[in-house]
Amino acid sequence: MPETDGTGAREAENRVKSLIVFGSIVAVLLASFPAMAQQGQGGRGAAPGAPGRATPPQQVPARDAAGHNRDAHRDARMTPEQRRQLRRDVHDHGRDIYRDRSGPNRP
Repeated sequence: MPETDGTGAREAENRVKSLIVFGSIVAVLLASFPAMAQQGQGGRGAAPGAPGRATPPQQVPARDAAGHNRDAHRDARMTPEQRRQLRRDVHDHGRDIYRDRSGPNRP
C-alpha cells in the first residue's frame, strides 16, 4: 500500500543526501593521500641525501652575508673611465643591432 504522507520520499531523499555526504568525504580523503605521502617521506625511512630528494640550500648567517655583500658592492663600482667605455660599447653595439633597416628588403 503506498504511503500518502510522503515519509517514503523523505527517507529516499535522506539516503541520497547521506550518500552525497559520504561520497564527498571519501573524495576529500582520497585527494589528501598524495599530500600525506609526501609528508611521510620526510624523516622516517629515507636518508636526507637519498636519491630523488632535493636537499635544502645551506643558509649563511645574516651577518656574514651582509658583510660579504658590502665588500662585493664596494669592489664592483666602476671608475668614470670604465663607465664611459661601457657607454661607448653599448652605443656601438646598439648601432650594429638597430642599424638602418630601410635597405633593399624594406620598403
